[in-house]
Amino acid sequence: MSEAAVGRRVLVTGARRGIGAAIAVELARPGWTLVLHHLEAAGEAEAVARQCRERGARTEILEADLADPAAVSALAERAGPVDILVNNASRASNVGLAALPLPEWQETFAVNVTAPMLLAQALGAGMAARGWGRIVNVTSATVARGGPSGPSYVASKAALVGLTRSLARSFGPAGVTVNALSPGAILTEREVEILGDDPHREIIAAQFVPRTLLPEDLLAAVRFLVADGSGAMTGQVVEVGGGIVLG
Repeated sequence: MSEAAVGRRVLVTGARRGIGAAIAVELARPGWTLVLHHLEAAGEAEAVARQCRERGARTEILEADLADPAAVSALAERAGPVDILVNNASRASNVGLAALPLPEWQETFAVNVTAPMLLAQALGAGMAARGWGRIVNVTSATVARGGPSGPSYVASKAALVGLTRSLARSFGPAGVTVNALSPGAILTEREVEILGDDPHREIIAAQFVPRTLLPEDLLAAVRFLVADGSGAMTGQVVEVGGGIVLG
């Protein structure tokens, strides 16, 4: 049965704007249900849900603090039998090593590594039982470049790559694929908030494709990773950064 004939249920974390919102809207189609996770941004999440509904999908909006393992477990329970999990939500951290407090490190890992693990653990079991599933973990080109983000962020995204490969090995026999999507310097609202109006000038100059990258540049890769025809691709890191990283 083709994916068009199957009503997939999709959970996208961090879906209120930026990359998560773009992925959610892209995966919205008639017969599918988009479960949109957010934290304290119901208005923005509802705007994304409206776009999903305009494309024919059903939507649900769930709020959870991914730094809290109990809240993550509750999110998984409320999300129900998910077929596609996109672990997109992340905690930014630009604190340098010399000033890095332990809580900053721990909180970054809680959101960027522990929450994806708990969601995959809880929701991947159902995927495996049904014999089909897709997990996409959104990591970062900073893993290969060592920055410019701080060590908490870079190390957490590197750990997410390792988690991706371990999950792929565990779930592969059951027909569930697990891959990592590694965006380069994608211009999002958060990037502008953190870095200013022109945040990526030096990085763009180093790209093979020397232009500003947008969330929409990631969507073709996401479509492939969650498609029926991608069942033999698992445990991979897909670099979408205009050539800033050569995988």
